Amino acid sequence: MHNRVTASTLALLALLGGCQQQPPANDQLDAVLWTQTSIEHELIYRQVFVSATRQLDVALADPTWDALPLPARNLSGLPPAVVVDIDETLLDNIPLNARDIRNDQPYSYDRWNTWVQQAQAQALPGAAAFLQAAAQRGIQVYYLTNREHGQVADTVKNLRLRGFPISDASQVLAAATPTGQCEKAGYGKNCRRQWVAEHARVLLLVGDSFGDFVQSEANTLSAQRKAAAPYLAWLGQRWFVLPNPTYGNWYSAPYGDQDDLPAARKRELKQQALELQP
Repeated sequence: MHNRVTASTLALLALLGGCQQQPPANDQLDAVLWTQTSIEHELIYRQVFVSATRQLDVALADPTWDALPLPARNLSGLPPAVVVDIDETLLDNIPLNARDIRNDQPYSYDRWNTWVQQAQAQALPGAAAFLQAAAQRGIQVYYLTNREHGQVADTVKNLRLRGFPISDASQVLAAATPTGQCEKAGYGKNCRRQWVAEHARVLLLVGDSFGDFVQSEANTLSAQRKAAAPYLAWLGQRWFVLPNPTYGNWYSAPYGDQDDLPAARKRELKQQALELQP
C-alpha cells in the first residue's frame, strides 16, 4: 500500500511538474498594458507637452531663466535650448516589451539593437508638436539619450521619420559620447548636461527618468528626494516629468541593480520593498 501511494504521489508530481501557467506570468504585463491601452497615459503626455509649450515663451522672455541644476552660471550670450530624453519621452519603444511578454522572453539587448536599427518607434502624443514649437522659436533642441553612441545615425533617422526637428546628428548626445570628453561618464547624463551648459541657456528639461534632470548620490528614493528638494518649484515650469511604469532605475533598485540574479529572487526582493503601512 505504501509503495502504491508513493508511486501515485510521484505520478501526480510529475503531472503537475509538466503543467505550466498559461499565459505565463510576467512582472511587466500590467505596466505595459496601462502604457498601451489607457487613455490616461495618452492624456498625461499631451498635458505635459502642452504645458511645456506654454512655458517656452515665458522662459525666452526671462534672460536669467535656466533649467539646468545649480549652481547658477553666467548665461550672457548663450542661445536658448531645450534638453529632452528620447526613449519613453519622445519615442515609444513599449511594443518591444509587449513582444517579449507575448513570447515569454526576457529582455534582450540584441532585440533592442535590432529595434533601434529598424527605426520603427512611433512618436509619443504631443512630443513632436512641442519640439516643433521650440524650433519655430529659434530654440535649439539637444537630445540626451542613453542609447549607445553607435546608434546615433539610426536614432536620427527615427526622429526625422516622426517629425522631430533635428538638423544635425551632433544634437544627439548618446551614452559615452566623445562630445565634451564624456566617454568615461558612461550612462550618467551630468557630463553631457555640463557640455550643453557651455553652449546654451537651457529653458526646459523633459524626461521620464530622474537622471534626466539631476544625478542623485545613490539609486534610492531617499537619495533622489534629497537631490530633488532644491528644485520642487521648478516642476511644471522648468522641469517636466513623464511616467514610465515599465522600466528605469526604480525597477532594479530593490535588488541592488544586480541584473544577474534569478527572476524569483528579484521578485522576492521587490515584494520586500513594498510598504504595508504609512
